Amino acid sequence: SFAEFVLEEEEEEDDRTFHNKPTTTNPKRWSETRSVRENLELWFGSSLPSPLSPSTTEKSDYLVECGICYAHRLPTEEDDNDPDSKGEGPLPEVKCSNSSCNRHYHESCLFEWLHSLPTARVSFDRIFGACPYCCEPVSVKIANGVNNH
Repeated sequence: SFAEFVLEEEEEEDDRTFHNKPTTTNPKRWSETRSVRENLELWFGSSLPSPLSPSTTEKSDYLVECGICYAHRLPTEEDDNDPDSKGEGPLPEVKCSNSSCNRHYHESCLFEWLHSLPTARVSFDRIFGACPYCCEPVSVKIANGVNNH
């Protein structure tokens, strides 16, 4: 059982003195000399997946998607002409400041969203409005939003 696996060395020492004979150390017991990962792999009898394993991790696994268009990258004009293109458009750059929301948006998507709101305000080169998910204030530069969409 797992309780036996994590049995402390003190109990093993008590067993040795009680039986008055040396015992061999069970290699499947928890050992402070091994890392937690190594102990768990020993217990489960297989290796644990690594979050940084290059064979199982794709670059796209670390990319965030836009909360409006749900894409990692926006298609570029070159993508429209070439169906085999990789879609290396912009990533979502704007993040909602609400710690409970933390949604990411492409500047152009957020610009279009805010531009469609009747309550949005424009000040100098920025447009201000409400986050589509949590209604907290968000803003984006107007020039970048117009050029990308």
